[in-house]
Amino acid sequence: MFIEERHQKILELIQAQGRVEVGDLSKSFRISEDSIRRDLRLMEEKGLLTRTYGGAILPEQVSLALSYRERQEINIEVKTAIAKLAVAAIQNHDTILMDGSSTVAEMVPFLNRISGLTIITNSVAIAHDVLHFASGCRLIMIGGTVDPDSFNTISIESMKTIQALTVDKTFTGACSISPEWGLSTTTLDEAVVKRAMMEAAKEVYILAESSKFGHRSLANVGPLKPQYHLITDKKTTGIQPLLQQLVSQGMQIITADFE
Repeated sequence: MFIEERHQKILELIQAQGRVEVGDLSKSFRISEDSIRRDLRLMEEKGLLTRTYGGAILPEQVSLALSYRERQEINIEVKTAIAKLAVAAIQNHDTILMDGSSTVAEMVPFLNRISGLTIITNSVAIAHDVLHFASGCRLIMIGGTVDPDSFNTISIESMKTIQALTVDKTFTGACSISPEWGLSTTTLDEAVVKRAMMEAAKEVYILAESSKFGHRSLANVGPLKPQYHLITDKKTTGIQPLLQQLVSQGMQIITADFE
């Protein structure tokens, strides 16, 4: 079977099943898992699918509620480049809020260089990484009920704690961004917590890959306000009118280079 034929078969499977797994494809096509991973990478570069942990889904399904582990495996290089720019905005002795998005989590390995930093998060995963990679920072974990898929505390107790805070900067991710719907996410509880985090901050930084633009998720977080800072990547073909509109309204947009 030619590689183009295999790619077409993989695409048909995703369209029929909603997702595919590397192990299953390897057995089906009788080739190595490394070969399947190369196939999926090539197909992702063409915009045909989005890779996840151990498999792939259709691009339009990215706004669905993937687990934290699955989200970690998507667009790692892009997320790291965006995260580095976000860290550059932090000053010594800042107090910051970090939500549990996978892009925000990529900031953690670069935080230890900032003196006197206080990190407040509702993410068990980020708290764990801070203890390992940024132990020089002061860490405050927001309590509440932990969601087993996102590893975040998203409950009434979490929201009340956040509402009592005032911080220098909030760093939040986005499941979807659209001019009409603003910032949105996949669950109502998460939307409430994100909104509270943004309201608690003097400055808000939204970290979002360009693939998140032009979509709507279930729960609205809020509009894109002119005073927000948006950090994205340079794969912005097709969304330039939206970005230009945001810039004209006063929003600062920072774009990241990556290899």
